[in-house]
Amino acid sequence: MTEAARRILEAAIAEFAQYGYDGARLARIAQAAGVHTAQVHYYFGSKKDLYEAVQKHLQPAETAHITDVLLQIDRPLPERIQLFYERFGKFAEGFQGLDGNVNGALLPPLLKSPRTLSLPAWEDTLIQAQRFGMIRNVPLPLLLSHQWSVAMMPLWFMPDKSQWPTYYQHDAPAHFWALAKNIP
Repeated sequence: MTEAARRILEAAIAEFAQYGYDGARLARIAQAAGVHTAQVHYYFGSKKDLYEAVQKHLQPAETAHITDVLLQIDRPLPERIQLFYERFGKFAEGFQGLDGNVNGALLPPLLKSPRTLSLPAWEDTLIQAQRFGMIRNVPLPLLLSHQWSVAMMPLWFMPDKSQWPTYYQHDAPAHFWALAKNIP
């Protein structure tokens, strides 16, 4: 992606967020990106095409398999946690902002908030695990926030991506279980 296209996409994200599809104007997007309106059409075609490019960037299809593993009831809970972190790690390693860095405004929803883990079937699984004494009886939002925070730690504190595979395969599940396990 060229520098101009990256700036246009970033400006479009802000424009659509502020004004919605109907209120967004290509002229404002072009001005914010420091390009001519013709360049918006050159790189993205129509307003609809630009909007679809924004949606595709903000909601990449490849994230569904990360949380889907949490819902696989045929797998034991520890295995689901392990696979979740491994898949999250592979996604995080491959994700970078348009400029090559992690930019908070451009993060896909999975990386923005623990609310993305608030899946009814996953919550039911955690509640059942609490009932059976497999995990502590703490509020569900705390568990989901903890699960998400553990997943996000390398993006915040580990600039060396070569450490990420080990973290996601070994450390992340251990950190999750350190809080979640029901230790008498």
